[in-house]
Amino acid sequence: MPYSIPDDDEIRDALENVMKRTKGINSLNKLRRLVIKELRIKSPDYTVSGPRIRKIAVRSSFINTKIEARRADKKGEFKGRCPVCDGKLNMTKNETIYGGTVTLGYQCTECPYWTTMKKRVPTRYRFEYDK
Repeated sequence: MPYSIPDDDEIRDALENVMKRTKGINSLNKLRRLVIKELRIKSPDYTVSGPRIRKIAVRSSFINTKIEARRADKKGEFKGRCPVCDGKLNMTKNETIYGGTVTLGYQCTECPYWTTMKKRVPTRYRFEYDK
């Protein structure tokens, strides 16, 4: 079964159409199904992965994304990349009363993801239309 991969602009247009109709979706899988259904109006061979839709949705100005997360069992290794959108993670620091600094956690520069030193693992996404 052959398939085609749409470009980012086609996915963004399909996302906007879906979000205008639904106003809010509380699952990445549900969003993916609706976006694929919308894309297949243009071409029945189109398909797209959930992570790609998530990255485009998080960076879109018309979608407000909320991320629910759980704490990981171990301290996570932060490699400088966000697990939600693959953006850069900046350290959140605090100054001590002795003049030093302490790292409190990390904040993504492109999406609402944040974590403390004990890593937070994203578990559920909520997408709301914001226009």
